Amino acid sequence: MGQIKLLDHLADRLKAASLSEFLAVTIAASVMLAEAIVAAMSWLLHGRIAGDFMLTGTVAAVFVSGTVGLFLYHLIDQLRQAENLLMEKTLHLNQMLFTHQVAEKSLAQLAHYDALTTLPNRSLFTDRLDHALIRSARSSEMVAVMLLDIDNFKTVNDILGHQLGDVLLQEIAQRLRHCVLEDDTLARLGGDEFAVILEGISEIEEAADIAQKVVDAFAQPFVPDGREIFVTTSLGVSVYPLDGQDGVDLLKNADTAMYRAKESGRNHFRFYTADMNTLAVERFAMEGGLRRALERGEFLLHYQPQVEIRSGQMVGVEALLRWNHPERGLVPPNQFIPLLEENNLIVPVGEWVLRTACAQGRAWQEAGLPALRIGVNLSARQFSHGDLVETIGGVLRDTGLSPRLLELELTEGMLMENTKATSAILEQLKRKGVFIAIDDFGTGYSSLGYLKRFPIDRLKIDRSFVRDIITDPNDAAIAVAIISLGRSLGMNVIAEGVETQEQLEFLGVQKCDEYQGYYFSRAVPAEEIAYLLKSPSRAARCKIRPS
Repeated sequence: MGQIKLLDHLADRLKAASLSEFLAVTIAASVMLAEAIVAAMSWLLHGRIAGDFMLTGTVAAVFVSGTVGLFLYHLIDQLRQAENLLMEKTLHLNQMLFTHQVAEKSLAQLAHYDALTTLPNRSLFTDRLDHALIRSARSSEMVAVMLLDIDNFKTVNDILGHQLGDVLLQEIAQRLRHCVLEDDTLARLGGDEFAVILEGISEIEEAADIAQKVVDAFAQPFVPDGREIFVTTSLGVSVYPLDGQDGVDLLKNADTAMYRAKESGRNHFRFYTADMNTLAVERFAMEGGLRRALERGEFLLHYQPQVEIRSGQMVGVEALLRWNHPERGLVPPNQFIPLLEENNLIVPVGEWVLRTACAQGRAWQEAGLPALRIGVNLSARQFSHGDLVETIGGVLRDTGLSPRLLELELTEGMLMENTKATSAILEQLKRKGVFIAIDDFGTGYSSLGYLKRFPIDRLKIDRSFVRDIITDPNDAAIAVAIISLGRSLGMNVIAEGVETQEQLEFLGVQKCDEYQGYYFSRAVPAEEIAYLLKSPSRAARCKIRPS
């Protein structure tokens, strides 16, 4: 009889409320109502026949009216629809919750991890470094911060394109993962810059071992998309608490040490020392000065003679860039030319060098001096610049220098990157009548198979092979091999860095064509070239007649 009493009570409520208002009760109460109604109908249909009970009050009146069946079935149908709608909404809400969770996870990934390499990004790296320093302060252990930068990576992007550069970065990240422990943090801070946190360091040598392992990891070539590429890295290391008390100082000092490694030859690591801050300040000032040097007319050219070995006569010069700093005086090229490359100034400065050298060559001719071949070095960034051929053509037209007197010097590495495009550019230059030389030959990773495909006129033996050519059989063998190679391919060969009579005689015996170096003259201002051209005693002293 409990269900009948509940039905009776609810029927009383229906007198004061509409059906829609009644259905606004909770789903749980609605389900109880449905069960009560079904039970009541069972009692009504079967109980009346059996005479088990009698209906009274409002419920009896509803049944007597003859509408109770229709009302009950309608009510049950509405409740079923409400239950189905609730299930649909619940499913939809679950789907929305799942989508939200996936989105949150994706946002967290984007916020803390590098999209290209999946390594921690700068934000997560900084957070982990802060926590590492807290743990280190409690344990009295050291934390090493390593900052590494890929040497000349901009050249890779300029020559091979950013897409291949991205693939190369992914390969580098994968190789670096094998250099550190699982508990260490390896991150990509941006561009070609990576960083490492080493915790639990008890001896400085532990950090040095990892740093050397990282440098050694670049000894083997990378092969992005099947292209074999050699790159190196420069790495700086700072140590907590010796080199800084917080993450900002440690990163700054590691960065300073890294640039010191670059300036001292690249492809190695340096630990931070206190005097590096002074050098960093000087570097910053030098970068600022370089940006204004061109417009202020502070650059100038010196010219180093190139001499024919058989006759001892000067036949050409190499134009070498100098910076006459208003306070420092002449700045050594190895101190500022890398900065020109890093700060994207090498293209406008390189064009200035080309134009100035060609104009000087023409001026010597107009002064009645013998025609000299003018050698001009091209950087990788200049070579990959889209309008190089047009720029050279315009300079030759403007200055009036004959193309046969202009020789462009390129490195092996520049030739080997994107050989198809390189070959096309060289062919265009050759059609203009310009000569092409490979500078510092033997120091790069050239392929002799590709070498014969390029329209090369001259090989320059690097000074590192000439310096000990008399005392080191290996250097002598390399020099002889380059001379033989050049002759067999119909190329002229010139040796750099000749400083002694013995070196010159050795080269003469091996039938090297030309040389340049201090034995004849260092690089000198343009006005001194005329004196050297008119100096028969110097030519006689530097003349070698091989037997």
